[in-house]
Amino acid sequence: MTSIRTAPEITLVVASHKRPDALSVLLASLRRQTLPPPRFDVAVVVDGIDEHEGEYCRVLEDATRDACFGLRHEFQANAGQSVARHRAIAAAGSPWICIVDDDMDLAPEFLTAHLAALRAGTEKTVVIGKVIPEEGWRRAPLYEAVRTKAMLELHEGMASGARRPRGHALVTQNVAFAREFYLSVGGFDERLRLGEDTELGLRFEFAGGELVFEEKAAAIHRSRVGSYDAWVRRCVEYGRNGIYIHEKLGRDARAHPLRNLVNGSRLNAATVHALCWSDAAAFGGIACLRRTGEALQRVGLVEPAIATHKAIVAVAFHVGVRHALGSWRRVLRAKRAFAEAPEAPREPT
Repeated sequence: MTSIRTAPEITLVVASHKRPDALSVLLASLRRQTLPPPRFDVAVVVDGIDEHEGEYCRVLEDATRDACFGLRHEFQANAGQSVARHRAIAAAGSPWICIVDDDMDLAPEFLTAHLAALRAGTEKTVVIGKVIPEEGWRRAPLYEAVRTKAMLELHEGMASGARRPRGHALVTQNVAFAREFYLSVGGFDERLRLGEDTELGLRFEFAGGELVFEEKAAAIHRSRVGSYDAWVRRCVEYGRNGIYIHEKLGRDARAHPLRNLVNGSRLNAATVHALCWSDAAAFGGIACLRRTGEALQRVGLVEPAIATHKAIVAVAFHVGVRHALGSWRRVLRAKRAFAEAPEAPREPT
């Protein structure tokens, strides 16, 4: 008698770029899931046909041979993870979608917990899963440590109830939602290569989405360290994209890119005002902050060292905002308008 395979309830979507070794670890963790294999499938889109293609083919062929769950994959010319993920979601046949980064190592209860949280909610429930850093993350390069610290603070706040999950909290390294809700808000903005998760999270929020945090849907971030220069460039690009997102979303105050400058750290705000009026001042200040942070890290003062790199994030982001608006004077004008707007949020993101 031929067995009939039931349709999966949830599809795990993975976009991968130049990291076949990381993808191999992720796919191996799927074989340990407590959710029975017929209840989920996996869609991998490799973003970029390049020198890694052969290794990707070997990883995916091995995983397909060993997998007890449905696994489909495809390659696309490099177009960014927004395009790759949307491609996989559009082709999915399951009612729920879970997105993870390709360098995640999933806990055995990962998919079970995501699915339970989705079932317990509504058609507009969006589940943010817990991300666990690797041991020794405080000894990582500071540009990695500062991102990990920010993620831990966010998740601790949501877990304790001190912070309500909102659109800005959506980070698509570990998130799940109904496929129909995703499609109804328009899906990922495929023009964005950075900030696309925040932009999607805000549209979920504006459409009445209920964002919830689920600690049991946990995954270890097996971070593949990049480079300091690439990190700074990304911070600048986030600022540029912040202006685009604000304009696209109808200049809604909740999406304002200067929200943290008005409501966040006073020390970082003072640093931004002192440095961001010109590229020369900003990048000179960033270089000084980097040297200071690395010196502090060498003598074991990790928290102050991370604080220097939080300041770098703030400075580089607002350089991007200035580039998008055209002048520092326009940044100050936009800041003043936000601060004076009665509907503007009074807390940082």
